[in-house]
Amino acid sequence: MLVDTASLLYRAFFALPQSIRDPQGQPVNAVRGYLDMTSRVIAERRPRAALHVLDDDWRPAPRVAAYPGYKESRSPDPPEFTGQLELLLEVLAAAGAQVATAPGWEADDGIATLAEDATTDRPDEVLTGDRDLLQLVRDPAVRVLFTLRGVSQLGEFDEAAVRAAYGVPPRLYADLAVLRGDPSDGLPGVPGIGAKGAAKLLTEHGSLDGVLAATASLTPRLRASLEESAGYIEAMREVVPVRRHVDCRVTQAGTPDLERLRVLGERHAIDGPVTRMLAALE
Repeated sequence: MLVDTASLLYRAFFALPQSIRDPQGQPVNAVRGYLDMTSRVIAERRPRAALHVLDDDWRPAPRVAAYPGYKESRSPDPPEFTGQLELLLEVLAAAGAQVATAPGWEADDGIATLAEDATTDRPDEVLTGDRDLLQLVRDPAVRVLFTLRGVSQLGEFDEAAVRAAYGVPPRLYADLAVLRGDPSDGLPGVPGIGAKGAAKLLTEHGSLDGVLAATASLTPRLRASLEESAGYIEAMREVVPVRRHVDCRVTQAGTPDLERLRVLGERHAIDGPVTRMLAALE
């Protein structure tokens, strides 16, 4: 199982109240939420291993070079969040859990690279709160478990589920995202198309390249919008698709340091989540 730590810890931070604090008064809501959610899913799914994948750079230079507005307006992580990331890494290290990063890249790219090794005999599940990773779904080797409400509910996406939800198969999800845009990442999309319009165009013409090749046959409004957005579309080819062949650094699994975990659990009032994590890993 490939766990998108970057997105799930952030979701937990906003899903649970910051009034959840340790005896020192520091918030631990994100750590509690992350440990409880991942422990529950690991206990239910019983993967052969679980890798916790982090952002190394949440605005990778190649994406920013292609489109300077990529995530430009996103606020820096609040200090209440940054401190919890450090605590989570302490807990994972003490638990002997495997942690992965892709130097210079986002967690998405590390996950995409690691998922390339998935096969029918050795399938992978991706646990995430980021819909960009739906482009990785590949039956029967890769499926996505997506958080639907905070960190408490999951949707399971195989190829049929992606098509049912978005109107295109996973192999066209990146093309859909180019046309639709993603305001949370500072990507406006092509004006006047939207999610449904993008799915319709891709279904009719087979791919983004097919849509662009058929521009002359489209309505004047769509044709004008696509032509005016030509530069944006080309930039998005470097921004939206995940990178599937980047360098990844993965720590080795280790034996849990039970005394260190006990100290961390008591000091930060996360002894319950730590106990549940250890039980899930057995």
